[in-house]
Amino acid sequence: MRVLRIVSELDFGGVEQVLLLSILALAKVDGLEVKVVVLGRGGRIAGKLISAGYPVQILNRKVRIPNLRLVWRLKQLLQAERPDVIHCQGAEANFHGLWAAKMAGVRTRIGEEIGLPNHHSYWRGIFRWIYRKANSVIAISEAVKNNIVELGEVGGEKVRVVYNPVFLERIENREQGLENREQRMERTERKEFVQWTNLVRACPEKRSVSGGQDAGGDIENRDKKFVFVTTCRLVPIKNLDRLIQAFAGLVKANPSRNLRLRILGDGPERGNLELLIKNLKLESQVELLGFQFNVWPYLVEVDAFVLPSLREGSSVSLAEAMGMGLPSIVTEVGGASEILGTSNSGLMVDPLSVDSIRSAMQSMLDLTAEERAKMGQQAKEEAKRFSVENYIKDLMSIYTE
Repeated sequence: MRVLRIVSELDFGGVEQVLLLSILALAKVDGLEVKVVVLGRGGRIAGKLISAGYPVQILNRKVRIPNLRLVWRLKQLLQAERPDVIHCQGAEANFHGLWAAKMAGVRTRIGEEIGLPNHHSYWRGIFRWIYRKANSVIAISEAVKNNIVELGEVGGEKVRVVYNPVFLERIENREQGLENREQRMERTERKEFVQWTNLVRACPEKRSVSGGQDAGGDIENRDKKFVFVTTCRLVPIKNLDRLIQAFAGLVKANPSRNLRLRILGDGPERGNLELLIKNLKLESQVELLGFQFNVWPYLVEVDAFVLPSLREGSSVSLAEAMGMGLPSIVTEVGGASEILGTSNSGLMVDPLSVDSIRSAMQSMLDLTAEERAKMGQQAKEEAKRFSVENYIKDLMSIYTE
């Protein structure tokens, strides 16, 4: 079976990490041949796949809808490649890929909705027309499924919920956090990517930390700190400004506590967030760590994870934190609560309320270490639902329908 995966870009982020895990795992399935087509630019993930010998074709086209020349180029490519299955991820890939695949006569055409669209009537009509060209539509959570069905873009009978995977075997226990940080990162990288066909040979690059403090330093005093962490792109929808404001209130209410907030990720909001941190005089307590390809060595050093997004279809970063055994503070909107499941391992917040976020952070701070450890263990058990093996099994059932 020949499968063609289409994405708009392949640089860094949750969607790209999911595709990376997917490609590496699908490559192990007997009788399956997988190729990736990037409509726009490549990037970090594309480069790593290409350097490891995986077939990736980068078109470097404008992906803004509609690009009729891109549709025609894809039609030609599909006629030449003759895949059995085309699997598109994201709005731009769905629009151009499903249309081209229908014209090219591809047998199985799959779209994937990776977020919670907020379409007005014009775009609802556009995607209703596009999704008619799909055999199946994957939604990354029940919330996403309900959203696109309620918008009238696709019938519920065509939608399959498949949760994003995370690689749960990267870190076996949090006690490894007492080891030397660089040695741990090197060993974790080696273990992870030997298992995944030596995809990455180098450790992730170091990024600067606000205030010049090393995020991994002072490990011997870790028990005297309480560290919150979030992992995301630095974009407005992630609601990091309210998180930082809530943290400022937490610091003020707990002057005797050694509190830290670590933010992993890059994006266009970084400058604004740096200014907010400076204005709130939190330079020594809020650390912007930049993009990290491997987040696990950072998660091992913290006490609780925070997901304050204004909209969240699902969350790979939350599932990763749960896999590490972290209790969490989670937005009550979208599909994030589905990741928590019935684990009782997180506190829900109203993302529009700074007070709600601060109150949940205070509640997490006030829990005993034993109570947080229990929540973390429950999170770790729940995270097993998001194994790569389960994801590939669900994916193959759709590919072979």
